[in-house]
Amino acid sequence: MEQGHSQVEEPDVIVVGAGAGGAVLAARLVEAGLSVLVLEAGGDPCAGDRRGDARDLVADYRVPAFHAFASEHPGMADNHWVHHYDDQDRRRRDWRHDAGRDGVLYPRAKGLGGCASHNAMIVVRPNDCDWNHIAEVTGDASWRATRMQAYWERIERCRYRAVPWRWLYRLTGWNPLGHGWSGWLQTERAFPLRVLRDRPLRRSILRSMGAAADAYPGLALDWESTSFDGNARRLWNAHASGARIAPMCTKHHARHGPRERLLEVHKRHPDRLTIRLGVRVERVEVTGGRATAVHYTVGGQRFRATARHEIALAAGTFATPKLLQLSGIGDPAWLTPLGIKVARALTGVGRNLQDRYEIAVVSRTRQPWGALHGVRYSIDDGPYRLWKWLRAGTYKSNGVLFSVALKSRPSLPVPDLFCFALLADFRGYYAGYSRRLQAPNYLSWVVLKAYTNNTAGEVRLISADPAAAPAIRFRYFDEGTPDGGADLDAVVAGVRFMRKIADGVGDAVEVEEEPGRQTFSDDALRAYVKDNAWGHHACGTCAMRPQDRGGVVDSRFRVHGVAGLRVVDASVFSRIPGYFLVSAVFMIAEKAADTIAEDIAAKGQGRNARGAGVKGADT
Repeated sequence: MEQGHSQVEEPDVIVVGAGAGGAVLAARLVEAGLSVLVLEAGGDPCAGDRRGDARDLVADYRVPAFHAFASEHPGMADNHWVHHYDDQDRRRRDWRHDAGRDGVLYPRAKGLGGCASHNAMIVVRPNDCDWNHIAEVTGDASWRATRMQAYWERIERCRYRAVPWRWLYRLTGWNPLGHGWSGWLQTERAFPLRVLRDRPLRRSILRSMGAAADAYPGLALDWESTSFDGNARRLWNAHASGARIAPMCTKHHARHGPRERLLEVHKRHPDRLTIRLGVRVERVEVTGGRATAVHYTVGGQRFRATARHEIALAAGTFATPKLLQLSGIGDPAWLTPLGIKVARALTGVGRNLQDRYEIAVVSRTRQPWGALHGVRYSIDDGPYRLWKWLRAGTYKSNGVLFSVALKSRPSLPVPDLFCFALLADFRGYYAGYSRRLQAPNYLSWVVLKAYTNNTAGEVRLISADPAAAPAIRFRYFDEGTPDGGADLDAVVAGVRFMRKIADGVGDAVEVEEEPGRQTFSDDALRAYVKDNAWGHHACGTCAMRPQDRGGVVDSRFRVHGVAGLRVVDASVFSRIPGYFLVSAVFMIAEKAADTIAEDIAAKGQGRNARGAGVKGADT
């Protein structure tokens, strides 16, 4: 024990982070009979008095329509200020750039559930090519899509498809749709009846979908465009474009995800699961090539926790590489100038940062939408209205009306654009952005560019102080990759496509405010996208691939050259998967739990370690 540290009891596994990766991993390991200590930087968003800036965090967390407020709530927000470009003049052309912080807001969350506590709850199953790519890069056939499908079915509890499909599976074992029917993640749809009763809005939706079919004729013929179930497995034309209504991870139309999963397991197995909140993890101790302990502080008191078998980092794309570097695992050229002793040279730590590009076509309508009449985003009259919110029409929805997946070029194997309509004024992220979403007379068409080519970003320490934020540089488009023009042209194609859909709304639109119809030529749109694109699905900074190719972890989540240390979060994706990260992270966390439990059992060391963990846990 080091001087100044309090030694705590040792669990089988220590998990750093209780987000989409860590909470799911810990819960499954406990169910496998292992004792687990979870260290989480934030608190529980639904525990005790969680008010801040006149908003109640419990309501912001649970009510789907309030998710943007959750992302800015001081009780949960863990914001970063990032650089889209190294060139100062280029990054300052973005009107969202904060001169005082010299960066653009990148909202992150801390607390049980992590970013799954403030996201829009959209659940989209990854494409088969996402898993097959990992199998090809690593040479590990267990990552093939045919095998990963089992994890999707283990996770999902689908409640928006007809009952006969569920009973067909229960009675015969045949599951043609590929949905999960009894998992821990309940999926529902929210398309409020008041939207259907809003005649102008209903006409606008139908006209927009007609415009989409005219602009992209294949949409009208796609099976997916008639069922609107983008998560169903299809036996033909599996990667066709189509219209979708994206399901949400809600239960009885309230947010339900990894937080609830972890707490439910804790309720059943309090002797094996310990959760410590309000923790600042400072570093992982590496001795003789093995991760042996985690050093952290709680309320100014310092602790050193050891694990019998494994330490798993699930702190996220920004925090996990930061922790590795603080622990002396990374590029010596980065660590040595900061006075950090190198425990393991891995040049890939913090590199390969990537994201999707997003942009919005924002239109102001002539009249407020009838579907938003009477909708209040204030909670001044207290959280007792929560029951009403969760059952009152529009509050059940995250604001997404419908989505379209399409290919920016016909030659692409899978759709690379995911576009969706919002009854809101959404122009990206900046301080106070959630207040703008309350306007009742806007319609935003968001273009999300998936499978981007840019992998040149990085997360790099600027100080050996654990409290200091790292430098986060994305290096957008041509600054990061020679073929940045391909991504740029795809986003421009998406803007043009969404404008054709917006034209279907007709006279209901008064004016397009962003980009504005004066921005019309290809060159003008390219310049606009370069200056205004954003993202919020960062991944890749601890890539899963061979070390000689810049990899940080192997196909079993083990950090190269450091025994007993694994990474289980979005940072392990060597290529950004699908359209929304969270479902992919849930799936890899389930796979990691199986992998860790198997490896411990293979050593003959697995046991139910009752009583292990930190005493006096916060949960």
